[in-house]
Amino acid sequence: MIAGFGKARLLTHFTLALFTVVGCYLAFLYTRRGDLTYTLTIGFGYICLALLVISLIIGPLKLLRQRRNPVNVYLRRDVGIWSGITGCLHVIAALLDHRGGQILEYFFRFTADGGIMPLLNRSGIANYIGLAATILIVLLLVTSTDFSLRRLKGKRWKALQRLNYVLFALVVFHTLIYQQVSRRERLFVEATTILIIVVLIAQIVGVYLYQGYQNHRLRKSTVKEATR
Repeated sequence: MIAGFGKARLLTHFTLALFTVVGCYLAFLYTRRGDLTYTLTIGFGYICLALLVISLIIGPLKLLRQRRNPVNVYLRRDVGIWSGITGCLHVIAALLDHRGGQILEYFFRFTADGGIMPLLNRSGIANYIGLAATILIVLLLVTSTDFSLRRLKGKRWKALQRLNYVLFALVVFHTLIYQQVSRRERLFVEATTILIIVVLIAQIVGVYLYQGYQNHRLRKSTVKEATR
């Protein structure tokens, strides 16, 4: 049983599950295809991106309300967990949809003479980026437990969780490349661009607030030392 898993967190997980269901339904309305795996690929992919964005702006929002950002924020962790879950489901749906689960064909091109070459077209590059993102997602999911937090301690656990920024960059590049490959409508590209801008602004504000609070603490400490 996860420590601190009370009514508030149950409500959070229910809301995130509902958000996921609604996202998949919107994907169904968009695709209008009977191919379930294709619909889920689209739905889970964009839900994962949206939740990842939310997880990255929770910290800066908390800094607007208080002068410290705790190592562990349950809301941020739970949103990140659902982002990881939907990301993994996106990968599974994509593998089943595009190549019938033939994983090697996502990364390699097989020649007529039996040779094998890395797939370096846009789809191949997007798949390699997606693979790196998937490895990070699994790592972050595994270390999102209270057990990992206790074993790694605060600073090391927090440092590991900062890989979320790397994950965001990988997910964004993967998304943008596949939007070009699939010739996705302009609305998707614009929405993704807006999410990128939101995260960048939030992180800039967060760094500014954090530095301001640190300087304030340093000045108070200096004044206290001088008056002793």
